[in-house]
Amino acid sequence: MKTPFRLGVVFTHPTQHHGPLWKKLNEQAGLSVKVFYLCNENQASGDVLLGGNSQPWDVDLLSGYEYDYLKDFSGRVPSEQKKNAISPELFNSLTLDNLDAIFMQSFVNYSYRLTALLCKLRGIPLIMQNDATIMSDCRYSRSRQIMMAILYPWMLNLADYWLSCGDHNEIHLRHYGVADEKIVRGCHPVDGERFEQSIRQNQDEIRKIRRDLSWNEDTLIYGFAGKYIERKNPFEFIEAIEKAHQRDPRVRGIMIGGGDLESEINQRLSQLRNAEVINLGFVNQTKIPLYYAAMDVFVVTSWIDPHPLVVSEAMVSGCPPILSDRCGNWGYNDTVRHCYNGLVYPCGNSDVLADRMLEMIDIETRKQYSTKSKEVFYGQDIYCEVKAFLKVIERIKQGVEDSYH
Repeated sequence: MKTPFRLGVVFTHPTQHHGPLWKKLNEQAGLSVKVFYLCNENQASGDVLLGGNSQPWDVDLLSGYEYDYLKDFSGRVPSEQKKNAISPELFNSLTLDNLDAIFMQSFVNYSYRLTALLCKLRGIPLIMQNDATIMSDCRYSRSRQIMMAILYPWMLNLADYWLSCGDHNEIHLRHYGVADEKIVRGCHPVDGERFEQSIRQNQDEIRKIRRDLSWNEDTLIYGFAGKYIERKNPFEFIEAIEKAHQRDPRVRGIMIGGGDLESEINQRLSQLRNAEVINLGFVNQTKIPLYYAAMDVFVVTSWIDPHPLVVSEAMVSGCPPILSDRCGNWGYNDTVRHCYNGLVYPCGNSDVLADRMLEMIDIETRKQYSTKSKEVFYGQDIYCEVKAFLKVIERIKQGVEDSYH
């Protein structure tokens, strides 16, 4: 029996999107996965950016694969992500005796940078993926962009392979000098099977949620879900709903999430005449598919958002999207395709967003976009990412075999 290919993963913390991916990869013949988590956020506590009402995720993120929580220099496992935290356990864990390749995301923290250094020093193939786009780089100062232009070509090419996650992400990688032969198209994974199963098994609860959120049977529900922080631009959603409601009183908005701007959002909502928008606050993972399924349209207004996975979650739930053009997951071969499975609008223009919302009033338009959204999603689901990993692993194995000849 051949020895399985041993894939190591260095990752910040357990997430609802990647936990199922590690399990699916570990189920593949001839492949074993071990994940090294740098903290236990989402398990010991909720997402810090979702505010004080956030809770630990209530879905299983750890079964089906081997994992370790790594300690920092204090000898403890951190309870939240810290950019400057370094795990000394990486030195003994990341060796060719233990692993055949390593996957990590970005260089955002010091432990990731140490991982890249150890891979280069020890000859371990490094696979990477991020969701960066040129648009998201625009938030940085001119001096930082100059430094990025100098450093990024070197840094990004420390990886032997990149799994791209969309059109704009591939543009970003190529812009900074990553060669086409290093790029394999993947995606950011969403466990569509969990969403569809939850929706299928809870139809009565979905109907109840919709009744509770509606004025009457004619209400059209537009949803926003995410962190209540500046770059998510939540007030543009409220403003556009208010304008759309003035033109069609069936339009209503709901907001799901939490964060620094929640008190300001609640104050703004209290000024609305007809409760056109309501804030539901934090909703945990087991229930969130039911809320997507109760919506008519899902809206993302972010002015910086490289690849918001809430869009994919809404799509697999049958909810067509409206997306800000400052998000990184629209394009001809990406998650949202304008006038095909959803609509894109120019961020910062609430009048146009209100127009887009009103375009979605037509039930046949929503049905068409809903059907197409599911089709697009299943070309970018968790199995798409598994295939991308397997393709890269085969290339690594072939390279090892060639080196012996």
